[in-house]
Amino acid sequence: MAERLTPTKNALKRLTTVILLMLATGQPVAASTEPETTEADSLMVNSSETVPREERKIPDIWSIQAGATASYMIHAGPDIQAILHSFWASHYDIRLKWRQAKENTSPYDRALNRPIIQGGLLLGDFSRTKVYREESAYHSTIGRMWTLYGGMQLELAAGDRWSVGADLQNGISYCTDPYNEHDNADNNIIGSHFSLYVNLGLYARYRMTRRWHIALNIDFKHYSNGSLDRPNLGINAIGPTLALQYDIQPPTTDDNPDQEKRIIPAAQCQSTGQKLFNKKIYTDFMAGLGMKALIDGFNVHHSSHNPVYGFPTVMIAPMYHYHLAHATGIGIDYTYADYVYKIKEYDRILGFSNYDYSPHILGLSLRHEVFYRSFSLNVGLGYCLIKKTGHSADTNESKAYQHVALRYSLPFTGSRFYLGYNVKAYRFQKVDCIQLIAGYRIGW
Repeated sequence: MAERLTPTKNALKRLTTVILLMLATGQPVAASTEPETTEADSLMVNSSETVPREERKIPDIWSIQAGATASYMIHAGPDIQAILHSFWASHYDIRLKWRQAKENTSPYDRALNRPIIQGGLLLGDFSRTKVYREESAYHSTIGRMWTLYGGMQLELAAGDRWSVGADLQNGISYCTDPYNEHDNADNNIIGSHFSLYVNLGLYARYRMTRRWHIALNIDFKHYSNGSLDRPNLGINAIGPTLALQYDIQPPTTDDNPDQEKRIIPAAQCQSTGQKLFNKKIYTDFMAGLGMKALIDGFNVHHSSHNPVYGFPTVMIAPMYHYHLAHATGIGIDYTYADYVYKIKEYDRILGFSNYDYSPHILGLSLRHEVFYRSFSLNVGLGYCLIKKTGHSADTNESKAYQHVALRYSLPFTGSRFYLGYNVKAYRFQKVDCIQLIAGYRIGW
């Protein structure tokens, strides 16, 4: 077993070595005044050594949030005013949130100021909402809406302790008490067990301690089955949300604002496989299968079993990709609505005449798409140039329409080919149909 050298013996050993070297070479050799580092000392030095900033793994930010919302149901239109007699409901929400640390971000994260990715469970309690017609012998109910959702929060401005931004959510909801012609006949609001859920909100958040935050939101919530079943007046509700957030993994001291402004040199982008952005004009071509149940048929049969009609739809849009995360253009939208002949039959049964019918629906729309990695959100505001689909459409719909599409671009195609779904609506509240879509970006 080797003898452990004391500092005195170390010094004598170094002095002896210096003298021997001087005798052998005839040249003076400077003795080091630094103490020799033993194996134990080396371990101690290495354990306390500061890792360079570039080599450190900054942990991402994980949080959990719980909140409650007082929601006021918007009751515009004679159909919903005839059955809805109380307007307040409650929402309870718990969600898990993730945000990349500033040192770990991709170009898309920096372009959108590191969006917060979230997923959660939402309970909408509409059980106390009064739903009935004056002539009805009983009250109907909407019941409760259980929702699984995903989404993101986009930070628009921030200080040392506060931040404000947008809160976007999309999910699938389950209704406990949808329309039933036997014992829930006045619930024309939610016509099926499953619905789509959308939330558009604005939040203001304040950090009270390193881990605890309080937030106040204004949220607009929408539930609709996308007209895949009838009835489907849908729920539109708005109200304040109060929430508490706890950071499971809080931001580190390295998560500083300076990192946000760092520009990656072109050579570094190429070496790490990050795609450089170049402005361009491309053509977005999309084809889809539209699906809807006809309100005209429900007005005749008043049944909870309504056939779903499928029809083709296409869109072509020249787009200007002026920012890594944004593109804007103009789209031409065409639908071949062969179900219009069934609407004509229903209109005849209901005694409506003097309407023109054509399966061709043509519109022009202003389009905008927001990109985040392989996902994108495409929205459109359009106007129908040709639309002749009978009494109900002429009475309850408008020439103006809206599109909201969620898309996933396949990475192995260079993000040119995408799949997704699209919701078409009129008057920002009446959903016309759901479309399953596939598309290709020409010149991307």
